[in-house]
Order: sequence, then structure tokens, then C-alpha cells
Amino acid sequence: MTQHVEAGRAEVVERPEAGRFELDFPGGQAFAVYRSDGNQIVVAHTEVPPAFNGRGLGSQLAEGIFKIARASGRRVVPRCSFVAAWASRHPDYGDVLA
Repeated sequence: MTQHVEAGRAEVVERPEAGRFELDFPGGQAFAVYRSDGNQIVVAHTEVPPAFNGRGLGSQLAEGIFKIARASGRRVVPRCSFVAAWASRHPDYGDVLA
């Protein structure tokens, strides 16, 4: 089941068959690699094309992951330092952390 969640102007899409969350935007794609472990989403790595760093795309991606997790009753295990740092700055998503 593919889940879609709006995150700002771009949409974060879960692609379970690829083990990725993807955020397409004009000129590129940001993504997060994850694996499912029961009702947990273990996020291992996020990547934004270097030319697009500093534009908030990584944050949109992280927020989309947390929104998808919340909507589907799952919890996020942030093994990626970026996602962990994002979560620490957004305590309103603390209920979604594993």
C-alpha cells in the first residue's frame, strides 16, 4: 500500500517495494531509505541532491515520514542523524517516535 502525504508544496510518497520515502520536486528527488520492523519504520539514511541543500527539502521529507507513520499507526526509529535531529526539534511528533 502506497501512502501519500502533503508536505508543504511537495508530496512525500512511501514506496514500500523499494524501501524508500520519496519527495519529488522540480529538478530532483530527495529520499529516505527505511525498513519495516513490525509497526516500526526504521529510517537508515536520507539524501537530498547537493545542489538543493539548504532549501528545507530534508525537513519536508522528515515531516512527511512522520505524518505517514502517524496516519498508519506506526512509529519511527530514526537511525539517520538528520531525521533524529529533526525529531528533536519537533516535539509535536514525539508520539510517533519509537
